[in-house]
Amino acid sequence: MPTKKNSVMDIFNTINRSFKNTQNQEPLDDISYFLQISFETYGQVKYLDDTERPIIKEFTGSSWSISYLKGKSIKSYLSIFLYNHHHKKEQVLTLTKKLNGELIEQKSFAIDGEKNYEGWFKIE
Repeated sequence: MPTKKNSVMDIFNTINRSFKNTQNQEPLDDISYFLQISFETYGQVKYLDDTERPIIKEFTGSSWSISYLKGKSIKSYLSIFLYNHHHKKEQVLTLTKKLNGELIEQKSFAIDGEKNYEGWFKIE
């Protein structure tokens, strides 16, 4: 049975190709999203991870946050679906986005408290 022997040149080319791939990578940014709610509740958060896959997670409490590294060309956003089963009125939801530790955007939303749920709040 014939076997292929790896030459020194094959090994060198493999190492060289992998080294070139790491040099061509774009610099990564540290992105952080924060959610603050003025009352205890539960809901769902939806965001794009570092490979642009949508992730949906449930949360409970009055705050939630995530931080990850992403490339400059990768899109990112955070959406919140909030349950308000106690019909809390005149409450506030605040979404914050930080890039490399610097505040990029902050949005506050008033919650009217008339429904059992509040729709998707979004920050990009």
